[in-house]
Amino acid sequence: MLVRMMVLGLITAVLVGCASSTPPSYEYLLVDSSSDEVNVIATAPMQIQMMPVEVANYLSGNEIVLVSKTGGVHRSQSHLWAEALAPQLTRLTQQRLEKTLNNISWYSRQRLPSYAIAQLNIEVDRFYADLQGGVNITGRWQLISAEGEILNTQVFDVTDYLRSDGYATLTQTLASNWINQVVDPMAKQIAEELNTP
Repeated sequence: MLVRMMVLGLITAVLVGCASSTPPSYEYLLVDSSSDEVNVIATAPMQIQMMPVEVANYLSGNEIVLVSKTGGVHRSQSHLWAEALAPQLTRLTQQRLEKTLNNISWYSRQRLPSYAIAQLNIEVDRFYADLQGGVNITGRWQLISAEGEILNTQVFDVTDYLRSDGYATLTQTLASNWINQVVDPMAKQIAEELNTP
């Protein structure tokens, strides 16, 4: 009888554990909400290979990351990137550069011409909000000629603040700062470099 009661108790515990609900998860994409407001910059025709954006390892998962002032990393379990951050940043950047610098033929890794072309490399060290509502985006980019010469290299360091709470606001703020404070200035600097005789 005691064994029977223990087995019944164990089965009940297992069933209760299976019946408990898991919290829903929400997934987010970076979206260029200002894509209609693009200022086209004239350049000479050129071809550039847009290399995949590289992100720091702690950003490479699907969890949206918050970082404390002391460096503590907090990964959301229910608010996730719908796709890894690196390919989102690569696609968002290339789409914006194709509109802004439309005399340049932009190539991704999959469709390269058979001859050497210039390359654009981007590395991201920070792409998160802190626990006080500050947004941080830092990294660097390099434009390298077809001959392997560094034409331009710049660092970017963007800080902003969330206007309201919530992960949707966070992802929108990150995306708009990426476009307006990183990619658009990069496009201007690339155009200046290419237009300099």
